[in-house]
Amino acid sequence: MKKRIFFFLGVISCCSAIYAQGEIDLQPRVFYRNEWSVAAMLNSNGFGANYRLGIHVDASNKRLFEAEFAYLKDPKEKKSNVPIYNSTARYVEGKKNLPLNFKVGYGKQRERFRKHDAGGIAIRYFYNFGPSLMLLKPIYYEIGQVVYIPGATYARWEEHPDSPSKYNPEWRSNNILIGRRASLFKGFSEIRLVPGAYAKYGYSFEFGTQDRVIHALEAGFIGEAFLRRIDIMDFSKPDMGQSKVAQNKQFFLTIFLSYRFGRIVDPYEVRQKRERSREISY
Repeated sequence: MKKRIFFFLGVISCCSAIYAQGEIDLQPRVFYRNEWSVAAMLNSNGFGANYRLGIHVDASNKRLFEAEFAYLKDPKEKKSNVPIYNSTARYVEGKKNLPLNFKVGYGKQRERFRKHDAGGIAIRYFYNFGPSLMLLKPIYYEIGQVVYIPGATYARWEEHPDSPSKYNPEWRSNNILIGRRASLFKGFSEIRLVPGAYAKYGYSFEFGTQDRVIHALEAGFIGEAFLRRIDIMDFSKPDMGQSKVAQNKQFFLTIFLSYRFGRIVDPYEVRQKRERSREISY
């Protein structure tokens, strides 16, 4: 994952030095430009989605307001096949909680290179910061034992009385097997909230050929800190051979890539439409 991200960042850096030549752009321009956009994000520790509202300040600057949702993965997650079901049923050994991250932030965007023709690239940098909230939903697993029937060519799955149950590192030593993850809705009443804060910095490469439609690739970094460790995995029994006990993190540095789609909004046109609708209503 990280190798692909660094390769992509290198490609974007090379593109930023190129002055793209395209067809002469004859479409009418919107100069007082507000905008809204949504983005699909690929992060070095998961994936997410983002909504952004950009408010015009001057020809090169915007104020940004954003809301973001992300799913986090621990780098030590490793999926295992469930031995009693088909190969499509899988689980992550030692995973205790499902981490869901929400952010709201304020920031600014500045345009460094303007797009002068229909085939050009506009390059902007931006930053955002604000509060962050991590939701930790306990993961429940179906547990039990495989009972072999004498003289039969098959085995029977016998469910444990405590199934479904939260992950317990003692299961393996007690010959208790994980069948599969229980329903996603199991454990919603036990969600824990961990507040924090984040800061984001990145570059945007807008390549759309229509002046009022946004198509952009973005790349950058997110730094995030929480009041306590984000308890994703159970590291109470580390693998043999580890030099030190692995730990859940309290601070995160994330590399992100995103594809952004949106529209430019001319506030003067919006105002004129409102005035016309009022006149018609009268």
